[in-house]
Amino acid sequence: MKSPRLLLILLLGSLPICGQEPAALSGWESLDSTASAQPVEPIPPTQETDEARLLKRTHIPHSLEVIPFTPPPPPAVKRLPAVRVDAAISRPSKNSRTLTLLRGEASTLPDLPPPPPAPPHVEPRDPNPEEIAQRIWHHRHNFNFGATVYDHKVSVVNWTDQESLVRYEAVCGFDIGLLAGIGSFIHHGEDYSFFLFHSDFDTTWERRLTRVWKLPVPTVEPGEIRITMGDAEDTIATAPMTIIKEIIAAETPRLLIYQAQRKTYSAASVAWHAANPPIPRDETFILRPHRGSRYLTHPQPEATTR
Repeated sequence: MKSPRLLLILLLGSLPICGQEPAALSGWESLDSTASAQPVEPIPPTQETDEARLLKRTHIPHSLEVIPFTPPPPPAVKRLPAVRVDAAISRPSKNSRTLTLLRGEASTLPDLPPPPPAPPHVEPRDPNPEEIAQRIWHHRHNFNFGATVYDHKVSVVNWTDQESLVRYEAVCGFDIGLLAGIGSFIHHGEDYSFFLFHSDFDTTWERRLTRVWKLPVPTVEPGEIRITMGDAEDTIATAPMTIIKEIIAAETPRLLIYQAQRKTYSAASVAWHAANPPIPRDETFILRPHRGSRYLTHPQPEATTR
């Protein structure tokens, strides 16, 4: 058995000398220092982050491609079925054609079902806060405009605020006609529906008619929005014009191509229909009385079959 003095000497010999560090500990610290010196690579954005960022921007999400005009197929030739005719009447139409009505044999279809019962009467009630908020959101996200566009540079836009029912008019330094036909768009991640009824006016005609008719053409700076009717201080009611300006600025290249394609399609359609006008034809309608009709009391079965 070893003495306590010998055990103390052995224990002191196994300890490191003051100022030294164990090799293993030194190795771990060197690895930590090396790792801390390297720059930390950023975590790449996830797909959800990219999609969320895409949805929040102002853009038109759907395709703006216009399919080229294709002439419609020729109309199908309709042939009358062989039915017994109990009565007939013909009348000339305005295009020198004949309109004929035939009363044929009774229909064999099942009897018409009785009308459904009337819904129970419900007393009107005041909308709750959620329904009011939904109605306001719907009004603020559905745009209906009428406009006159001068030289594709100045637009006189008219609309009605659906909450206050106040009519507004604005003179804008951009062509709102670029948005004709798009139907909807996204602004800051929110969906908007869009309807526009507009007309384009070429001011060169105004110069030709200046001696007979003087048309006042509004002037405004490019990109400017000037409220000429309604409460200009109501920022909520006039916000549609700012939104329209931003969507046009964000999608101008696509909108220019889209409107050029629509114009080409319209010109091709007009030219084809002008060269291929519809041919007037005689029209014949067969009316088959149902069971219970007053025409079934004397059906005249001796009539010829057509």
